[in-house]
Amino acid sequence: MKMRYFSILLVFAGLFHGCSLEEEPRTFISPNAFFTDEASYDAAVVGIYSNVGGAWELTMTEMFSDIYDVPDESAEQALPAYQNNTQPFFYNVRGLWSTGYTIAKNANFVISKIPDDYPRLIAEARFLRAYAYFYLVQFYGDLPLRKTPVEDYAEVQLAKSSEQEIYDFILEDLLYAESNLPDQAPLEGRAHKGAATALLAKVYLTMAGNPLNRTEYFATARDKALAVINSGRYSLPETYADVFHTTNYSPEVIWGKVYDPQKGGNSITGVTMTSAGYKPILLPAPWFINSFSAGDQRTEWGINEGYVDPGGNVLKTFFQKFVNNANIDADLSVSAMITSYPVPILRLAEMYLIAAEAENEVNGPAQAYSYINKIRWRARTDKNDPASVPDLANLTKEQFREAVYLERKHELHLEGSTWMDLKRTNNLQRIQEIRGNTLVHPIGVYNQRWPIPDTEITNNNIEQNPLP
Repeated sequence: MKMRYFSILLVFAGLFHGCSLEEEPRTFISPNAFFTDEASYDAAVVGIYSNVGGAWELTMTEMFSDIYDVPDESAEQALPAYQNNTQPFFYNVRGLWSTGYTIAKNANFVISKIPDDYPRLIAEARFLRAYAYFYLVQFYGDLPLRKTPVEDYAEVQLAKSSEQEIYDFILEDLLYAESNLPDQAPLEGRAHKGAATALLAKVYLTMAGNPLNRTEYFATARDKALAVINSGRYSLPETYADVFHTTNYSPEVIWGKVYDPQKGGNSITGVTMTSAGYKPILLPAPWFINSFSAGDQRTEWGINEGYVDPGGNVLKTFFQKFVNNANIDADLSVSAMITSYPVPILRLAEMYLIAAEAENEVNGPAQAYSYINKIRWRARTDKNDPASVPDLANLTKEQFREAVYLERKHELHLEGSTWMDLKRTNNLQRIQEIRGNTLVHPIGVYNQRWPIPDTEITNNNIEQNPLP
């Protein structure tokens, strides 16, 4: 069953864009008139999902990582991002901030209206608020941490909280969600207990790395990932394409965004597909293409080289993960840029990779091999050929660490984690190594955080993050 997103969140008191005041009311419905029973509370929670998923946390941040090739000069702000020349006025910088805060503010408003008698719905709203702040804190670092709706103008401006304070708040929300969400979501696309546990695994892994370096959380990240793996609720399809080229969740997806084909589609398609006369933004870097083992589905299927369209044009190499080749023709049409393929936000493969990385950090690679080799086995085109994507063995702790970092890139490219992984593992310098003198500014400590949008600096009187 597909998720239907409701546009009912609307401007009741306190629903402000980002941390800034919106002047134009979108509805004149009184909150007290709308919130009357469980169905109305449920509809309000569903409304929070309208800004979840898609490419809001993807295009610019993924572009500024080591696995992507140079975009075309005509690709607006993508080329400056590739060249380490992102500006506070860029639309993606503004969009990352405003979308994250829109989710958080809508969640705050709904939480304030739901009675304590409905802990499941409160838990779902708190899960979404944690999801929003988790992405915001990774991008921007210290942030205004708004926990309740804004009641008047005097509350609009808010000082920054530290990253540690923000992560503590995220954990509070997710632990509440894990305890109060149902095992089964009422609709595909909504949160449930397994999604909260999986997001906790990801949060703990992030907290164990840079900049917090709370290494004691490696063990907790591993345990949460193993709880998802051992739940038996999810499984790895043997064919990598089956995870992505489907209109519903594959058995591997824990939580993701699903689409109604009549109301839009997967926006990642538009930044990765190729066609005669059309230039995609996110292209695979040559070193990344060559880093896969022979017989790896993730490159043999996932990266399409030498595709010939119906007009006989050999198209630019592209990522196939979210592209329906049947829609590619010589003349790009709007329909070719739209698919209803879901965007997985949390899936089982990442849980195996979190377990592998965290176990290696705690105890070394002995037990970690079983987790990472499960993913490598699935990647084999020929499951009976052990030389194709061979099992890892006989590695030092340091060698295994580097192997799992690369495995995450192979497995999770285009899913929004690449730049975040470089940051938390202190490997942003790889961008300098790959791109060299094509960068406008050299990689530095300032790259740990994205610039705060210029509009927020003006409206909220907060200091800008360090710039080059």
